[in-house]
Amino acid sequence: MTDIRVIGGGPAGSAAAIRLARSGRSVQLFEKSHFPRAKLCGGFLSFESFDDLNDLNCLNALRDTGGVTLRRTVIASMRGTVAESPLPMPALSVSRAVMDSLLLEEARRSGVEVHEGMDGFSISDAAPITVIATGRRSSLGSSTPLFGIQALFEDMDGITDQVELDLIRDGYVGLARQTEGVNLCALTTQHTLRRFGPDLDGVLMRFAAQNPVLAHHLRRAKRRGPWLTVGPVKLGIRRLTAPRTFYVGDAACVVDPFAGEGMAMALYGARLLLQALTQTQHDPALEYQRLWKNAFLPSLRWNAVMRMIYSLPLLREPALHLLNNIPGSLNRLTDLTRYRRLESF
Repeated sequence: MTDIRVIGGGPAGSAAAIRLARSGRSVQLFEKSHFPRAKLCGGFLSFESFDDLNDLNCLNALRDTGGVTLRRTVIASMRGTVAESPLPMPALSVSRAVMDSLLLEEARRSGVEVHEGMDGFSISDAAPITVIATGRRSSLGSSTPLFGIQALFEDMDGITDQVELDLIRDGYVGLARQTEGVNLCALTTQHTLRRFGPDLDGVLMRFAAQNPVLAHHLRRAKRRGPWLTVGPVKLGIRRLTAPRTFYVGDAACVVDPFAGEGMAMALYGARLLLQALTQTQHDPALEYQRLWKNAFLPSLRWNAVMRMIYSLPLLREPALHLLNNIPGSLNRLTDLTRYRRLESF
């Protein structure tokens, strides 16, 4: 008898399955892909995620398989203004193909019954509890539908130990070095892709024409892998619970990648779910909602503020000048977008 069915084998789903199986529950995990597989993602793991990765027995393995240490944050405007700050603690840049495979293997070692190549939504019999950990795409309406594009590049100048965000007219391009090359991951609008596409190499050249810092990085760069795309994407909270169902990771909330907290929140959300299910004196659904909101809502509000700043041309240039000229301001703003690790556990 399966106690819990997890649908989705990314960081949120595998982390939830590991924790729940270790607590003595019978867990099945369904992942429609076969691992390893490429996944569109900026690949940024903030220091806050390290406790969870270590607890999940994956941090050392991730470092051994080539996680690249990041030490700086760089933001570049369309006018060439650059704000730079050291990260409060070193972070990691990782390949999702590597990270997701490590977590899924740890799930197997923890006693999870893993089914790759199977869509868990097609299983007819109902489990007592279902955890949904898949679904960044959204059919919900949006005035400016967002799309993500990603590819790996080689021979890119000036990308060393930083996570860099180069602003463009309708979004930004993120850059970070990984063992396979420089990961370029951009978020922009559907209108922009329709206007400049469908050739994504051509779209990237249009982005480079809007940002001189990005153009410098790309002057000798060569794409070494296929483009990946995802969309339409609706940012923000989607759903936390339903009858006998809990949502984690992107299924619960799609975080603006600008903040770099998506994977850390996915891993920590699994810890919150286990806590909610073990607090037998409370309704698990209400407890999960309470824990989730206490941990994540303050940072999500600041993420919305940051999105407003970088999205509005009249605000982003003055804001970057302030960040560049006031010592510690970029780190302070970054701290505000970090989620809260609750002290009770």
